Amino acid sequence: MNYDILPCGGALQEEGGACNREVFERVWRRVMPEERPDCPITLDQAGTAPQAPAVQNLPAASGPEQIPPAVRASIGEDNDVPCLGAASAIYGAQLQEYIDQEIGNWKTYQAMARRAGGNGSRVLSTIAADERRHAKRLSTAYFLISGARYWPVDRITAAPMPSLAGALRSHFADEQRAEASYLAAADETADLCLRELYLELAGDEHAHIWLLRGILEQM
Repeated sequence: MNYDILPCGGALQEEGGACNREVFERVWRRVMPEERPDCPITLDQAGTAPQAPAVQNLPAASGPEQIPPAVRASIGEDNDVPCLGAASAIYGAQLQEYIDQEIGNWKTYQAMARRAGGNGSRVLSTIAADERRHAKRLSTAYFLISGARYWPVDRITAAPMPSLAGALRSHFADEQRAEASYLAAADETADLCLRELYLELAGDEHAHIWLLRGILEQM
């Protein structure tokens, strides 16, 4: 069964309930650069979409902690820039957690793409590329704040995958949790650059939710 209209909510919803088409289309066009008959979801011609329920009661990331004192000292306490400066060192542990999660998701989606066929494989490969890009952007933010590189790609592996359908179901839920966590982090941070980054990542995760559902509906 195909969707005629993509539901909109969470990070994709503008003030007043309207759908933020720019955020959705930025993700969707990477996956579906042109209309295809086997596409699980198509944009409506009116450029609007109904509102989907926002994700609620999902856990946010763990509370921010201090970057280690040795690293913080290397930054220099006189670094008082408001955007990704030393004052944002309190978000160091949170950033590390997000980077770990995104690297793991990137590798897991790659494995899922190898198991899937046809259009599903192509969509999963694109989601994998999104997750790697998320990890890189978060890692860059961490470096700008701390002056230290954090890219633990060698120690993080793909999640076990007994079945493709089970993995799709699990990540359908995980993407909702990730969206909720990024939205909560955006509300809590005093760093405007981190807030913007978290909101953008939340929008991407929201789009992934419906892409995964579309793949399952075609299986």
